[in-house]
Amino acid sequence: MWNKVFTFLLLFFCFISSVSAETAGEENTQHQLRWMDVEGATGYVLEIKNSSGYLVLSERVNGTSYDLVNYTSGIYEHRVAVVNKLGKVGSYSDWVRFEVVVSKVPTLTKDSIFSVSKEEKEKTFLLEGKDFIYPMKVYMVTGGKRILAKKVTIESDSVAKATFAVDSETDTGIYDLVLENPRNKVLTAKQRVVLSDSKEKAAIFAARQERIVRKEIPEDYYETPYFSTLWRSTVMPGWGQKYIDGKNWKLYVYPVVAASAVAVYANSYNKFLAARSDYQSAVILGAVLAERQDAQALWFINRSNAEAKFNTAKTELGVIQVGAGVLGAFLLYNIVDSYFAAKRNVANLEPGFPLGESTKRIHANVTSEAGWNQSKFAYEYGSRYQIEFSSRF
Repeated sequence: MWNKVFTFLLLFFCFISSVSAETAGEENTQHQLRWMDVEGATGYVLEIKNSSGYLVLSERVNGTSYDLVNYTSGIYEHRVAVVNKLGKVGSYSDWVRFEVVVSKVPTLTKDSIFSVSKEEKEKTFLLEGKDFIYPMKVYMVTGGKRILAKKVTIESDSVAKATFAVDSETDTGIYDLVLENPRNKVLTAKQRVVLSDSKEKAAIFAARQERIVRKEIPEDYYETPYFSTLWRSTVMPGWGQKYIDGKNWKLYVYPVVAASAVAVYANSYNKFLAARSDYQSAVILGAVLAERQDAQALWFINRSNAEAKFNTAKTELGVIQVGAGVLGAFLLYNIVDSYFAAKRNVANLEPGFPLGESTKRIHANVTSEAGWNQSKFAYEYGSRYQIEFSSRF
């Protein structure tokens, strides 16, 4: 009778211990089995077998608990017997099943950027890494807001799939991807998810975010977009746009346009200086010839030449003014363009960079008051900005 009572109590407490086994740490993985002390017992014999039925432990234990150090994840069974005062081992309890869950911080071995659009009803992420265990939770987090994946499928310890429901009311922006194993083992992958209104926009922003992950651009890429972009475009037209927008053609075309305008300006300026020098020389020669009665014909020819040189200098001066105006307008346009390039790419922490804002129009007027004729044209910048130029000649 005593033996049956002991066996029942032992089974009960072994079952409880198997359910409540806890992980003490990642490197020294430790679980503990516990059972009730039996009066008159001088010790206990604990046996454990793995899921294949092989006995992995048969050991005498003096106390009423046993630490399972560095056991791998899996299903095990254990039983306990009492050692009496004579040193004899009594009958064993029945085998009781328990599970060891070794919970470590999950790791992503592939730095993927996931793009999500509101055009999709749901989106599935393929996660590649290690130490994925069930039940792992996956979140999208931004600005204190957390979106839980509605389904996480653990295909192996290195491959998992997380499916998110896409709500039209969800804030667009950039999100951290959070993986949480049992025992609060959490991995936070910064800025790994881009959510936008359309697939096209999401893909574009995801491609830009990959540049950050690959260290092609600094981590504070979005923190000081205006300063970083504007000073680069000021030093070299198109450089800021390349930095923030990733558009190589502007880095090549803008400097060529600026250099061409400078070359035209410099050439006209040199011609102006030469024409002005010739005009001044003709004026001096004309003053000398005017005092001589026998050189009136030469004076008349020199006067005509001086007028021609004056008109040439005046024409070249006009070209210089126009060239300077064109160059100034282009450089100003380059700065405005770099500003809007940063505006389109800036990332706000709450709720994320503005990928889903309604259409905006911003007008910038550039006016020159030299002349009489007026021209006006507008440039549509994407679907959000309109720059309007007005000039008079």
